[in-house]
Amino acid sequence: MVQGTRNLSGLLDADNVLPALVRWRRRGKRAVLVTLAGIEGPGPRPLGAQMAVSEDGSYNGYLSGGCLEGAISIEAQAVIRAGQNRLVRFGRGSRYFDIALPCGSGLDLYFDQALAMSTLEAMSRLTVARRPFTLNTRLDDGTSAIGAPPAADVLGELNTRRDGDVFRRAYLPTPKLLLIGAGPALVAIARLASITGLALDILTPDDHARRNLSDLGLEAMGLGTATLSPGTAPDRWTAAVLAFHEHDREPPLLAEILRSPAFYIGALGNRRVHAERLAQLSARGFVAHDLARLRPSLGLIPGAKSQATLAAGVVADILAEAKSRGFVD
Repeated sequence: MVQGTRNLSGLLDADNVLPALVRWRRRGKRAVLVTLAGIEGPGPRPLGAQMAVSEDGSYNGYLSGGCLEGAISIEAQAVIRAGQNRLVRFGRGSRYFDIALPCGSGLDLYFDQALAMSTLEAMSRLTVARRPFTLNTRLDDGTSAIGAPPAADVLGELNTRRDGDVFRRAYLPTPKLLLIGAGPALVAIARLASITGLALDILTPDDHARRNLSDLGLEAMGLGTATLSPGTAPDRWTAAVLAFHEHDREPPLLAEILRSPAFYIGALGNRRVHAERLAQLSARGFVAHDLARLRPSLGLIPGAKSQATLAAGVVADILAEAKSRGFVD
């Protein structure tokens, strides 16, 4: 499998602080994983949101709209000096009465300076392999362990929660876009998806598009036949988009994708093209329930006729669906 490479971090990368934490620890720096373990009132970030803070005060991630991060960094440095984990309330009900949140909420943040490097390495391996997991942390004694691999039939129920003194933080694979097609539409969608931070698998028979993608720092695989390349079959955290202006390649590709658990399936084309597409798939044995998974139109901007509106509409539609399923915040 070839992943599109990015010259700059994508926006979704700010929600994953593990790479920064592992990088600091490998360099011999002490660091703290800060987790939002409780919320009283309206919260600016969801339960389980995280920051990583290095011993020098630099940090990755965010837990507010910008009003808390400095104080969190200072607290994390104090935790490192003390060598002991702690649970700290900020905002409503906090001993830090001079630090208030504009939303009026109270946030319980768990500062973990004791997470073993072996645990962090195991978490990194699971993340790279796109395997979901939970990190179960006892808030009373600071011990942490990766939870047992979830069964396939309960993957959709994997969530972040607090059970008494145990905080279970769910880690899901980064949403991926399997993008197949040719021409400027393919390049535009890939470009914006990359900036957003979606993982990318790109397949195209178009040498010109592949060169344009390469200029953007993105890698694409060739599409010699009307089948998916090895290693690109969508998982349940993958959106699949076909961006062809000539649609003869689509039926076998869509048939393969419809047999996968992809959470979003869309293809470029007007209503007539969509009707023909459904008829072709019906002839291949797909029933109404299957066909309903295929978006009747691609993206959130009807009639998009520019690269910008098409790409923005497609990526926004994918993110909206991903958020509705709890894949992104």
